[in-house]
Amino acid sequence: MNENEQISLKDLFVLFWSHLWILLLALAIGGGGAYAYTKYMIEPQYSSHISMYVQTYTVTGNQTDNVYNDINKSKQLINTYIQVLKDDAVMDSVGAELCKQFDESIIADSFAYSNGKIRASSLASCIAISTVTDTSAIKIVATTKDPKLSAAVCNVLCDQANDFTDRAIGVGEIKSIDTAKVYPHPVSPNIVKNTAMGGIALMILAAFIIFLIDFFDTTIKNSDVVTKRFQKAILGEIDDIAVSKKKKTEELVTLLHENTPFNIVESYKSIRTNITFALSTSEKKALIVSSANPGEGKSTTAANIAITMADEGQKVLLIDADMRKPTQHIIFDVKNETGLSSVLSKMKTTEECIQKTALPTLSILTSGPIPPNPSELLSSPQTAALLEKASEEFSTIIIDSPPVNVVSDTLNLSPYVAGMLSVVRCGFTTDDDLKALLNKTEMAHMEVLGCVLTRVKRKKSNKYYYKHYGKYGYYSTDSNEKAAPAEEKADETKIETTEEKKEEQTNSKQDKKNKKKDKKKK
Repeated sequence: MNENEQISLKDLFVLFWSHLWILLLALAIGGGGAYAYTKYMIEPQYSSHISMYVQTYTVTGNQTDNVYNDINKSKQLINTYIQVLKDDAVMDSVGAELCKQFDESIIADSFAYSNGKIRASSLASCIAISTVTDTSAIKIVATTKDPKLSAAVCNVLCDQANDFTDRAIGVGEIKSIDTAKVYPHPVSPNIVKNTAMGGIALMILAAFIIFLIDFFDTTIKNSDVVTKRFQKAILGEIDDIAVSKKKKTEELVTLLHENTPFNIVESYKSIRTNITFALSTSEKKALIVSSANPGEGKSTTAANIAITMADEGQKVLLIDADMRKPTQHIIFDVKNETGLSSVLSKMKTTEECIQKTALPTLSILTSGPIPPNPSELLSSPQTAALLEKASEEFSTIIIDSPPVNVVSDTLNLSPYVAGMLSVVRCGFTTDDDLKALLNKTEMAHMEVLGCVLTRVKRKKSNKYYYKHYGKYGYYSTDSNEKAAPAEEKADETKIETTEEKKEEQTNSKQDKKNKKKDKKKK
């Protein structure tokens, strides 16, 4: 991301929407993991509760006056009672009584148990004592791994509460209306809550990781980046179709293939038109097609541009100037025994090395044998002589040159060409790569006419539009070919129908004549 750019809510929505399947997968994995952990790893907890009410009384002489409705006095004692009930002495007494009622295995499963005694702190941690708002009541809640044990904790504490509060305070008393009940349904863990929280937590984490990756990802993803950051025109965009699953490398798909999609053909036609306008103001007929790095599709792009121009009727020469890693002879399935290196080293003439292709107006000059000094050959006077001679015979010269950021071969051609077309691969070429290419071409006084984006990922709606728009042949190149056979079949059907009618008429006339002859004879 560029330092001067800001992220909008729309950008975030588009980012997360494009990775929706990852977020949904994280939600499913997080929820499933939380469910499994909660269901099989966390032991259920059972709870029981009891409410006790504080009553105050005053002592005058030998008479005791019960004050049942003095709520304010009762409230003042509640906090004191709670502190008394949490004391270790109370917990030890309650623990001793529980040990009499339950087996050691049940006790040890819920509390810290040793030497026949329950640790006071362990028992206290399972008991929650609180006040009921605006009342003089105390609520005791016990939570253990056994429902009966939880109810017993509440009942035992309630039974022994008066002894300890009377001994410690001596004023008032605690009473309960009912006993704690056994509740067989666990209060924790909450499977639904934990599952939802686990799924949401992992989905948020996945969204944060996606955001970080996108924030620090400097690769060029769309044409807006090129036009806004680098002020370069986009001459065309090529969809992402040319990927081989077996070799995991880009296939050399050209417009000469029968199964080339309609949208790819139209994209290259659009590029052809834009290049024609870009070259209209230049006297030079040569155009370089290059890229910042290898693997961005420059050779395939150069071949298809040459094909579209030749298909329009222009006389085109395609030169493979990448004498380090030549490709054009593979694309067009021609020999590479002689070529550009042979001409520049004066071993062969231009006429001997130029080869014809399947298109009558397209010729190709392959790279030839790989020389030890390709950069020096391209900067030699022979290069200028070659292009000058080719310009007299061909209307357009397309030069496939090596990547600019790798070697300097391309920059040596600057004086002989009208400019360069830069191929940018979406999700692969970075801002720094394109910036370095533009800096180098500027220093070499080579004009970058524009960029072609390859491996562009289209939305489904666009793919559907392209597919069916070409299917019905409104602008398809083979629509006329498909229509012709249909018309021919229709004409043949008409002819056959006419001939059949003539035969029927002839037969009927002959039958009538024969009948008349038979009557005369009779």
